[in-house]
Amino acid sequence: MANLWNDFVYTDVMQSDGFVVDYAVLTTYSLDMPSLLSVSFTLGTMSDLSDAAMHSPHLVLEAVNKSAGKFAVFCNAGCIAVPQANSKVYTLLERSIVQIALPTKGRGFVNFHPKVWVIKETNPDTEESQMKVVVLSRNLTCSNNLDVVCELVGRIGTKPSTKRARTKHKSLSDFLSWLADRSTNKIRKQIRSLINELDYVERFELNDSPFDEYDFFPMGIDGYNGTEHCLETEMLDHAAEMVVISPFIDYKTLKVMSDCSPKSRKTLITRHTSVTNEILQLFYSDGVYVPKEVLTDKVEKDVTVNIHEKVYFIRNNQTGYNYLYLGSTNATQNGFSRNVEFLLRLRFAPYKTSYDKYRSELIYDGKDCLFEQVTAVPADHTGQENDFDELVLRQAIAAIQKAEVQKRGEGYTVIVRCKKNRLPKEVVSLNPLGCDSKECTLADGMMFDKLELAMLTEFYVLSVGNIRRVVKIDTIGMPTEERDRAIFRNIINTKGKFISYITFMLTDDVEQYVIESQQMERELVAMASPIKEQEISVSLYEDMVRIAYTAPERIAAIRSVIENADASVIPEHFTELYVSFENAIKQIRRL
Repeated sequence: MANLWNDFVYTDVMQSDGFVVDYAVLTTYSLDMPSLLSVSFTLGTMSDLSDAAMHSPHLVLEAVNKSAGKFAVFCNAGCIAVPQANSKVYTLLERSIVQIALPTKGRGFVNFHPKVWVIKETNPDTEESQMKVVVLSRNLTCSNNLDVVCELVGRIGTKPSTKRARTKHKSLSDFLSWLADRSTNKIRKQIRSLINELDYVERFELNDSPFDEYDFFPMGIDGYNGTEHCLETEMLDHAAEMVVISPFIDYKTLKVMSDCSPKSRKTLITRHTSVTNEILQLFYSDGVYVPKEVLTDKVEKDVTVNIHEKVYFIRNNQTGYNYLYLGSTNATQNGFSRNVEFLLRLRFAPYKTSYDKYRSELIYDGKDCLFEQVTAVPADHTGQENDFDELVLRQAIAAIQKAEVQKRGEGYTVIVRCKKNRLPKEVVSLNPLGCDSKECTLADGMMFDKLELAMLTEFYVLSVGNIRRVVKIDTIGMPTEERDRAIFRNIINTKGKFISYITFMLTDDVEQYVIESQQMERELVAMASPIKEQEISVSLYEDMVRIAYTAPERIAAIRSVIENADASVIPEHFTELYVSFENAIKQIRRL
């Protein structure tokens, strides 16, 4: 259940033991490509590999292929990090990403900010299916910050759930519907299927936890105002003691919280940069705490650690119950009143905790305590950040309409269309991901000429001042199949790599495969003789014979590899031999 402070690996909660993911919907504010690849590895059932193994281009390519169509990631527009090491494989992930750009409301940003995963998975042995809801504060990015994650699992029954269950889960269903309405046709169909499956879940279990009840609180979508439907009517109605954990805060929101039962004790845990003297006064009873400087000081550690979780412990004075709200929503007006967010409410079972007990798990005397109390704020501290470049970036994203691919001679040209009256006055640069030399100033009708097929992508790098982000631009005329084939050929570009890739598809021991394939490719390069190639090919054919009887579907998957590979990298007579395998398998199935 709720796992405060401890780091976690995405694969730990993405897929349950004994189950295979059928489809996953993931939402995040920010996103980076390595984390997105980790999702592909997990869904491609390669989650237990070493870091060295995961750097194998064959594994990366096959992980992307195996996970294709099994997940969708929704992120805030303009919040995809530019990868440090560019790889054309990233382009193959573009169809799984949905960028959400929300219209502004007055001054400031309106962000798509939820971090919730909804996953359907099936046990292949028992055919039992279940739905998993993971609510967290962490984005799909590599991070060392302190976060929170909570996992709930509900069995998908054979009969529709009761009216009470459907009512309880309606807010989650409405959130999924909101996402579906902003999706591509293929993703929309998968999400609609998840919504239908949700109607067969009677309850999400809270086994082995101190909680006995749960509720979902989406915010910022149609019919769900965070301030009205969560903060005022649920969280703060008869609220007494509370612990507020939020990296970003504002005085007005915290004032509303502190005014609830003014004599009740309240504790705030936040970041150094968020604290002001006014906020210190609001939480005079039990204090304001921040991560110790040794965690946030780069001089003391190789990496910095800061607070990022959003958690609210609240005792209800009327019911006597203690509640824990956790998820994506910061204690700010933007969090509750503007952004799209998601909170999970958990109710503690009677006598399972109290304000003092919960607080003592976080704030205590001891060297291993992560937090220290703030007693004063430096005079030059403002708690404000410069968001000008970010504002220009958002304006540029709003101005971009679409892109169009045109075939011209031996290469391709991409034309980007923008709304002229929405373009920012400041200089903004744009280039296709992986094509830094093509960078030019954003303008309506701008063109990228002489692009090779493998360079075509819907991912572009948008640059404003010191900010560089990846954005996805909907593109007309994209030759997707041909482009994907070109990327495949760019990676599998020798006979050795072709043989290695087929060997990988047939192996039962991926780690051992990585060791053997590296040796195999070195031998092929070193000897470069038909005899050595024939020797390796014979070993490969023996593996194919074995797999043809034990797992014929893996032989069938080789067909797409042959079709995508360049003829020059396919060993002599391999295609003819493969056809004979196909015919043999057909004969076996008829018996």
